[in-house]
Amino acid sequence: MRNFYYILIIICCSFILACNSVDPDFPHEEVLDEKLMPLQGITNPLRVEIKYPFLILQNINLKDSIFHIYDLVSQDLKSTFGRMGEGPDEFILPWLIQSQLSDIYIGDKHMFYRFSLNKEGQPMFCDVKEPKYVNAINEAAFISDSLFVVDAMYTGPNIYLLSLQDELPKKSWTYRNPDMKDYYSDSNMGRLYANQSRIIFCYGYKKQIDFMDIDFNLINSVKFKFNNPTFISSQNQGDVNVSYVYSYLGKRYLYSLFFGTSWNENRANFTRGTFLEVFDLEGKPVARYHLKGRRPVYFAVDEETFTLYGAGEDGEPEDYLLMYKLNGLL
Repeated sequence: MRNFYYILIIICCSFILACNSVDPDFPHEEVLDEKLMPLQGITNPLRVEIKYPFLILQNINLKDSIFHIYDLVSQDLKSTFGRMGEGPDEFILPWLIQSQLSDIYIGDKHMFYRFSLNKEGQPMFCDVKEPKYVNAINEAAFISDSLFVVDAMYTGPNIYLLSLQDELPKKSWTYRNPDMKDYYSDSNMGRLYANQSRIIFCYGYKKQIDFMDIDFNLINSVKFKFNNPTFISSQNQGDVNVSYVYSYLGKRYLYSLFFGTSWNENRANFTRGTFLEVFDLEGKPVARYHLKGRRPVYFAVDEETFTLYGAGEDGEPEDYLLMYKLNGLL
């Protein structure tokens, strides 16, 4: 009888340890080499977005042809649009917004510009809407064509759920220290993503991702062991370890770039050797890829072919986008 109780205790302890494990496994792991997609015309790529079968590319430091549209199958340039200026049809400081909505959204002058694409990859202007919310909207993440979320970032510790028609938030979620003025010195700093069913927050200094529904109800908080920095300031931000830096939320998966080193160490290694971690929308780890090539900055994933497209840091490699084929995803 005594031996039975000992065995029972061991089984219970093993079960508790398994349930409290902070390092979930990725069922698929692979090392990937970079490939390159050639670009056409004068380019200086920064942002990319996928509206299958097209890829939209935003260039910086160009006065016209700001946005380029490519066919993903042929990789041919189909059209360009967008000009810098102060006229009614011009942009001052445009920002290509990533979303899972069918149309292209561009934030500029505290307004959202919406374009559709025809079968030939030509942009068709739809409308422009000015939200009642008074703070910055460039980092907006759309849930629907009238509902979006924004991180207050520099002005407060909250993420807000907003509608275009209302000035005040419908809901809010406080995620960081309200007394911390420097956003990037807060240990809870991170980046926000959303689609039609999820609001997801990827932390920048701890290896944690919170998966929520569109009412900020927590579905899953995925946590891993990580050597979190204990002191962060404007003077040492380039030297402290960071975790998740850029992500892309598709209709099926979340794709998150993980460093595990500092920004300075990553750049000293020519931005090579980062990891891409893939999770389903319940927060379950799906795949982990070791990127042997250069890391992308802002990137998007074509979920028809599971190909990642992104611009390298500082415009390198020149006249190309980085590509990684994400094998093992269904």
